[in-house]
This record gives sequence, structure tokens and C-alpha cells, in this order.
Amino acid sequence: MNDTSRYIIAIVLAMVILFSWQIIFPVEERISPNNIIENSPNLSPEETKDKNFITTVNQETCSSTPVIIENERLEGSIDLCGAKINEIFLKKFNTSTDENSDYVQLFSNSSYWVNAGWLAPRGADFLLPDENSLWKLESQSTILSPSSPVIISWENEQGLKFFQTYSVDENYLFTFKQEVENNSLGLITLFPFNQLSRQELPTDKSIGLLHEGPTGWFDDELEEEDYDDIEENDFRREFNSGWIGIRDKYWATAISSLDEGAKKAHFKMSSFDNKNIYRIGYTGEAISASAGSKLSSSGLIFLGAKEVDLIDNYSNNKNLPNFDLLIDWGWFYFISKPLFYILDFLFSYTGNFGVAILLLTVLIKLVFFPIVNRSYVQMAKMRKVQPEIAKMKELYGDDRQKMAQEMQSLYKKEELKPLSGCLPVFIQIPVFFALYNVLLVTIEMRHAPFFGWIRDLSAPDPLSVFNLFGLINWVPPQILMIGVFHLLFGLTFLLQTKLNPAPTDPIQKTLFTWMPIFMIFIAANFPIGLVIYWAWNGLLSIMQQAYIMKKQGMDIALFENFKRKDNSID
Repeated sequence: MNDTSRYIIAIVLAMVILFSWQIIFPVEERISPNNIIENSPNLSPEETKDKNFITTVNQETCSSTPVIIENERLEGSIDLCGAKINEIFLKKFNTSTDENSDYVQLFSNSSYWVNAGWLAPRGADFLLPDENSLWKLESQSTILSPSSPVIISWENEQGLKFFQTYSVDENYLFTFKQEVENNSLGLITLFPFNQLSRQELPTDKSIGLLHEGPTGWFDDELEEEDYDDIEENDFRREFNSGWIGIRDKYWATAISSLDEGAKKAHFKMSSFDNKNIYRIGYTGEAISASAGSKLSSSGLIFLGAKEVDLIDNYSNNKNLPNFDLLIDWGWFYFISKPLFYILDFLFSYTGNFGVAILLLTVLIKLVFFPIVNRSYVQMAKMRKVQPEIAKMKELYGDDRQKMAQEMQSLYKKEELKPLSGCLPVFIQIPVFFALYNVLLVTIEMRHAPFFGWIRDLSAPDPLSVFNLFGLINWVPPQILMIGVFHLLFGLTFLLQTKLNPAPTDPIQKTLFTWMPIFMIFIAANFPIGLVIYWAWNGLLSIMQQAYIMKKQGMDIALFENFKRKDNSID
């Protein structure tokens, strides 16, 4: 077994393991009930009293007309019962490729919401607003829009009046300010908090290594947690600057404080009657106000789609450091993000992301042409010396030491570098995974059509050879969703193996013979845009390699190679 074959086999098998794991062991969907009434746990038991976090609203004791949220990208509401943003629809995105389908719903009443408020020290004898507190609209407008902020208030009849002011930009960012007017007879001390609460976990989970769940940027570090992790152990962290949020595949929520000083972050899960609620939030430092004065706290709330340009703009222009990491670009961040910008640039001229992928593939080929070209030259030379290597095996048999010496002499004489043959593979693997991330996680790819039956490049091929491309009314399992581009991908994979020197080891023969077929089924779970890229890349690679072989004076005998005994299974 030569070194090139070892590297190729190792890399291919690693890819197979990574992607087949999700097929064999799919992520279990967890859907929690929508209605939970529970006592809110104490974030800092040593400092605060219980029952201050808002959970769900008991509609039997509290009902009101909500404040409407409306801008170009959002519509939703603020429930005056409990003062929480509890309904958000994303107007630029539909639930399916049908333009008449419903808007994507991010917040759904009592299953996902955000609220800010105050915590009181233990022993405090004054009331704070809770889930049953009915707030009053102070501003004239009942609609929260970019041109009209809204103010709501609540009084505890003990001399404390609470205000919350909300504003929203033309996209997905809310700014809130909460104030407490102290008309009591003494000094008060409160802790501001802001928190996301979620009962229903997403069912649209991505395949692969992308993170979905609680995340946050704390001073200089990104923290990512899974829902399973916080079910076992609460996550707590002190920080001064940063943001906290929840990632979904295409959507995200995030909160951030505009106050100075240290904050305490928490990711936690609480259970009531075998039902779970996940809370992601922070509390600020204690703020005091004497009689006749006010205390205040402010922050930011992001509720929307992970649109790259908007996220970058918020990261650069708002108090949201490294907010671009709200999008999980994967291990190859330094490749994924530039690839997206190039892809988006090509899309601006072509109007079709599928065509942009084809052009991007050509550009990648041009960039790496010098390196890949040298590798193909080496592979062509290796093919030329195969007869000499075969003679050496006959002469020296099992004398491995002598065989190795003669091989080294041959390599030196012919100026061969066997390891250079695997260089194209090493180059393409990071690009492959980077593009995989781009196609899978960027909202711009969602529902992006190509031509014909392909209406969503971020989803697997909707047609399969196993149901005669839709003629049979049967939806095969995902592993059997083998479409036209999967077959083209498998064909280019096979042709590339036939252009290279045939392996002499029987195990390698078997592996290289069946690998194209196996990879076709593995690719059934890939976004179709990625399969198009790989098929097109394979075709370009074949053309490039055939050109180099012809230039080196070698015959391209693909059909003969298929018939050769050493290319068959013994």
C-alpha cells in the first residue's frame, strides 16, 4: 500500500464516519409542552428572593390587549400581562418554498419569549412585577415601530413605579430601558435582569457539526452549550462585555446589557411536572435609589434571522462585540466566511446561487491550479513507473527492506514525490467542509432555487431514482434520496479512481471499487448545492488531470482501465 493511497483512504473514511453518524444515530426530537406554570427559580439565592423571574402568564388572572410590533421584517406583540415579547413573525421568510405559505414564527406565545425585570435582595418587603402583573400603556401609540417607541408602566402601591421603554429598528434589533421611580420613604436596591425562556426545542435540526443551542460571548471567549449539557449542570459565568443568545439553524435570539459593570450569565433548565423550561439570561450589579430618585437599566434584544450582512453590521456598529459569531461558521471560519462573501458577490451578478456555486468552483480551481497541477504531474509520473515497480515486486518478493531501497532509488531517479499525490485531497477537504457550512447554516441559501426541480439548494434533492424521480407516489428514506446530481457525483468519483494508478493490494482494490457507490448514499443527506459543487468539481478535476496526462505523453484509456483485471475485484 503506497502512502498516497493511505492518506486518501484515511481522509475518505473520516468523512464517511462524520456524515454517516447522523444517519445511523439521528438526533432525537424533543418537543416540550406549551403551557407551564411554575415557581421561578432564584438566580442568585444568596442575594435575591424567590419568584422574580417571569415564566408564563396565567390568563385566568391577567388579560390585556397586547402592544403590536411592526416593521419591515417583523410583526409580533408585547404582552402587557408580564411585560414580555411573546410573539414574533419573520415577514421575509416563509415556512416553505411556496410564497403563499405562512411566515416563520420565532416566538410563540408561552413557548418562547423574552422579558426584562428586577430582582430584589432577600428580606425585601416590597412587591415586584411578576407573570400576573398587568402593565399599563403610557405612550399614545399602541404599535411599536421604528418611528414610535412604546412605554409601559406598573405600580406596586408601595411607592414604586416601574417603567419599560421599547424601541425597534427597521430590522431585528430592539433597545429597551427599564426604570424604577422610588416614591417610597426609604432606600431601595434592585438587580436588573434580562432573560430568554424557551419550552419548545426546534425540530429543524441541522446535520453535521454545527452548534445549535445556548451560546454567548463573554469578554474575549465564545461559549457554546448543548441543551443536554444544561439539563445536567447549570452554566454560570461572570463577564463585563458581551452577549447571550440561542442559536437555531437559521434563526437566533440574543440579549445584551448596556450597563457598566459586571454581569452574571446563566444557562439553566428547570422542570415542573416532567416538563422543561430553558432559561438563558443575565443579572446585573445591584443598583440603589434613595427616596425621590430613579434607578435604570438598559439593553439590547435581537430577534430574527441570521442574515450575514445585518449580523456583521450589528457587530461593528452596536455594543455587540464579535456578534458575527452568532452564526456558526464551523471549524474553518477563516475559509467559510470569505467563501460566503465570494458566493454572495457572484450571486449579485448571476441572480442564481446554483450558478454562483459553479462559478465559485471554477475560481477555486484557478486559485489552486499551480499546486494541483504539480500534484497531477507527479501522479502521471507515478503511473509511468508502475511497470518498473511491478518488476521490482517480482524480483525481490517478500524482501521488504530491499524493495524499499529500490523504490527510493527509483523515486530519486525519476524525481518523484509520492506524498504530493494526496495534496489535492488535503486542499479540497477544508474547502469542502467550509462550503458545507456555508450551504447549511447561512439563511441566504435557504430556499435558494437552482433550475428545474431544485428549489432549495440548502436541502437534500427532493427526487430520487428509487421513486422514479417522483413518478411513484412514495417518499424513500433519506439515505435512498439519490438524484441526478448524486449519480453524476458518483460517476466523477469513479472516473477519477480510474485515471490514477490501480492499487495492487486486494483490500484497496475492493475499497476503491465500492467507495463511489458508498459515497453516493452518504451524499444523500447533503444539501443538494453541495452535491452539485462536488459533481462539478469532480468533472473539472477529471478534465484537468486528463490534460496533464496527455501533456506527459500518457494515453487516457478509461474504458480499458475498466476492463483491466487489476482494477477489478478478485
